Amino acid sequence: MPDDSYLQEIQDFSSLEAGSVIRRVVGEKDQQGSYIRATDENDGIIVAEVLDLKAGEFLAEAGIVRPADGDKLYVHKTKFDGGDKANDALEIVQSWTLFKNEPNFQAEILEFVQMAFSPAQLLAWKKEDSLKNLFVPIQQRFKIGRFKEKVDYDKIRLERFRDQMTRLQSGKHMTYVAFIPREGSHKPMFYSIGTKPHLETMKVLEREPYSFRPNHGGHIKCLSEEEGQPKRFLMDAGSNDLGAGMNTSLATAEMVVESLIELYADFEIKPVPGRDAFGIQQSY
Repeated sequence: MPDDSYLQEIQDFSSLEAGSVIRRVVGEKDQQGSYIRATDENDGIIVAEVLDLKAGEFLAEAGIVRPADGDKLYVHKTKFDGGDKANDALEIVQSWTLFKNEPNFQAEILEFVQMAFSPAQLLAWKKEDSLKNLFVPIQQRFKIGRFKEKVDYDKIRLERFRDQMTRLQSGKHMTYVAFIPREGSHKPMFYSIGTKPHLETMKVLEREPYSFRPNHGGHIKCLSEEEGQPKRFLMDAGSNDLGAGMNTSLATAEMVVESLIELYADFEIKPVPGRDAFGIQQSY
């Protein structure tokens, strides 16, 4: 039986007001959420900001509770209505160090807290030293603190370059810069900003969070994009700034193409010497 000092057992769902905090207890389950409305079939209730109080975790942004035999359903007696208890409960959140360190999320966090909890519950948890039941769901809900998602910049760079090659139309080209490792413990890396010169591309790359030091550059030209067939490209390594320009050997282009195919095996890429993937008329 949960603490009934701030809970009232629900006898009649029709009396529930939108925004009321609902708690469901059955067996090993102890869940809580903000009441939205009854289901269209009137066989359950739709709740938002669902919590698992047993585990002290955030479950989902929305869910449906369909009462069954043995379920105990409660509504919280207190609300965030501007009274002293409500202000004291919000102060718990507002004085939290992580809240202060996340100004971009503060308004959303306060809205979440007022939907998912009740003032009396938070004040009881403070007295019991159980505020982890508040702070952990907040971090999970907004992916902050120890639940902050780590950005995989390698993945972003890989997907970005694939997208650029995928969108390249037949007959069109783009310039690229690349890091081709000389040992097997590193992965090749490619970057492009379209048809800009290699020197300009390198300057833009320096400002990216996934910046790397290129040692090759050249051109990629789309030959065909037939539905159901691998997309076909010509590729050279003929950058003047990162190579031998028109004098770049076929062997160098083959090495760069092998590295690109290592990353994107579903493309068909033919290496060519010099700047033959586009032409000699460019100054870069």
